[in-house]
Amino acid sequence: MTVQFTSNRDAVLAVLESCRHELCQGIGVLAVAEVQSVTPVGVGTASPGNLRRSIASEVMPEDKGVEIGVTVAAPYGLWVEKGSSRQKANPYLEPGTLNAIPKIVNVAESIYRSRLGGG
Repeated sequence: MTVQFTSNRDAVLAVLESCRHELCQGIGVLAVAEVQSVTPVGVGTASPGNLRRSIASEVMPEDKGVEIGVTVAAPYGLWVEKGSSRQKANPYLEPGTLNAIPKIVNVAESIYRSRLGGG
């Protein structure tokens, strides 16, 4: 009796690749939302909420990760996060991203489970 071996390696790797891209996009959306929820809003400034509106994410090439940060619309974002000689730090990027981790884990489990047939 001969046992026939069939490899599903390529199909599984293709599904994992598409899961990784979907996960990176999901991480970006969740992290931006969490960061925006803790971003300080300037009171009495010319454009209150500008920093919050400038939070964005970008999936890195080859889905190697996600960058979360501020756009050029708020170049002062780093000074708010890290502080300067004139102002104390008011972190929002790191705490917001850390707040998103439990939601990201749930989304990752859901994506991989549904795409790999885990129910």
